[in-house]
Amino acid sequence: MSRRRKIVKIKRRHKPGSSPGLVVPHSVAGQSIMNVLAYGPDKCVEKAGATLAEVAELKGTFPVVWIEVEGLGNTDAIVALGQMFGLHRLALEDVVNTHQRPKADDYGDHLLLIARMLKQGASIETEQFSAFLGSGYLITFQPDVEDCFDPVRERIRQAKGRIRSSGADYLCYALIDSIIDAYFPLLEAYGELLEDLEDNVVKEPHPAHVGELHDMKRELLMFRRAVWPHREMLNGLIRDEHDLISPETRPFLRDCYDHTIQLMDIIETYREIASSLIDVYMSSVSIKMNEVMKTLTIVATIFMPLSFITGLYGMNFDRAASPLNMPELGWYYGYPFALLLMLVSAGGLVWYSWLKGWVFEGSRRK
Repeated sequence: MSRRRKIVKIKRRHKPGSSPGLVVPHSVAGQSIMNVLAYGPDKCVEKAGATLAEVAELKGTFPVVWIEVEGLGNTDAIVALGQMFGLHRLALEDVVNTHQRPKADDYGDHLLLIARMLKQGASIETEQFSAFLGSGYLITFQPDVEDCFDPVRERIRQAKGRIRSSGADYLCYALIDSIIDAYFPLLEAYGELLEDLEDNVVKEPHPAHVGELHDMKRELLMFRRAVWPHREMLNGLIRDEHDLISPETRPFLRDCYDHTIQLMDIIETYREIASSLIDVYMSSVSIKMNEVMKTLTIVATIFMPLSFITGLYGMNFDRAASPLNMPELGWYYGYPFALLLMLVSAGGLVWYSWLKGWVFEGSRRK
């Protein structure tokens, strides 16, 4: 089965020059579903399919309120949620236009964080994850229901670790860290695939390997484009002073930043290996072709004197016209002599090729 992927095309929702802050959904965006997870050190409340009224009731009643919006098709609900929490219209526009690169925008009383999250399953595509970090709340937006946040939810429900005793900034870090860590297993699979390709390219090069290597280089480039901006985003959160990010959370953000550096090192290493394997393939094919040409050249060289001898004695000169016209044809041992001459010529060329190491594996060279 081919691993080739189609190039993702970016299509804007509105015409160039339109008013900024337009919240226009994608034509294939799913219906918006809000799930709320409100918690504190001693209590946790979870509501699936919550309404705006239920969100308003929970707002401010817990130290941290996490509002998950799955699906970006209901722009009215998104705009109403933004008005409830005072979110900037430009930020909401970036949420529904899901081709944004990872970034962190400061809007004063809240931060907009955008990341690229791997789609769950066998696909290697990414989707946009958006989060609004404010005082005591975190609002996240994602196009699909499936994500990589189940371990974070379980830690909240079971009060594991320090997440229940920390603020919304730590929750935001935990989600971004889950997004970054989800790249590692997939890259490990790519490493195993590269090892198999390396063995096949060296031992039995096949034209299909070139297509696989080119597909892998393109996919690794996609990973690089997704991971690289995360490093810039995290570096900005660590470097710049934000009242919404506590000093206790910054060391965890630095650890997440280190993970992005590791990912970039792995991606760059795999890209170099894939490029070098293409060169190895070309060298292997060239060596194999040279071996074939060498064998054919030796065979042709051995048959050259044989062709000369048979051609020489195949000339139809009249022996009665002159005693010099091929006297060997009348000789009693003429035919055995011709065969012996051809045998000696061929054997001499094979012996000379063996002395030079041109034939027979392990032969000596002089």
